[in-house]
Amino acid sequence: MSVSEQDELLLNAYLDGELAPIEAGRFEQRLAKEPDLAAQIEARRTLRDSLRSDLAEDVPSDALRRRIMASVSGSPERKSRSWRSLAASFLVGAVLGGALSFGALNEQSRDDVANQIVSAHIRALMAPQSIDVPSSDRHTVKPWFAGKLAFAPKVVDLSTQGFPLVGARIDVIGLEPIASLVYSNGKHLISVMEMPSTRALAAPLEQHVEKGYLAFSWSDGKITYWAVSDAAADELRTFVRLFQVAAES
Repeated sequence: MSVSEQDELLLNAYLDGELAPIEAGRFEQRLAKEPDLAAQIEARRTLRDSLRSDLAEDVPSDALRRRIMASVSGSPERKSRSWRSLAASFLVGAVLGGALSFGALNEQSRDDVANQIVSAHIRALMAPQSIDVPSSDRHTVKPWFAGKLAFAPKVVDLSTQGFPLVGARIDVIGLEPIASLVYSNGKHLISVMEMPSTRALAAPLEQHVEKGYLAFSWSDGKITYWAVSDAAADELRTFVRLFQVAAES
């Protein structure tokens, strides 16, 4: 069975215990309904257990330990220089490796975030319930996020403008939990996903098209917003403008 990139992330996050409780519950419901996906979990568990069982055997022998100690023997000054040089080498390698990994992860997240946002919206539409807390009252929805996220999302009321709040849920993007508000537009649902901004500067509105869904992204310098729906493009643009104005007030 081939696993999609999004499912690969979910599989690893689930095994590492990094999914939020709500997201983990949803994933376990999928496992109960998708035996092929459950088999992937078991295969990964078996592989991980096998790798960990071999760690106890990877202990240096006494002979190897004596050879290492003999190779660095000498005057205290020489030993000190040797260990300082070795430590410096490790430090430089760690810094360079970390910088490269951080850059690679950032590049991947920039390229993949739109796909993950749309995939989360689609999963919610396919779920028995697209929201975790059904409510049209922002004073009910906003406190619901307390303790579930590392930031306070903005929840606005657009019911008088024709976009009533339906509720909210927690989604996972890049293995991080984010706030997802759900608004209705006739028979269409609009997901507004909020996450802490990685840059201190505001970002202008950008348009994205993924899997036939239109999405808009922007940032106020503190929070990055994504709005995605299968509603008409003009309707979604109108909603985004109204949301921006309400969020700034």
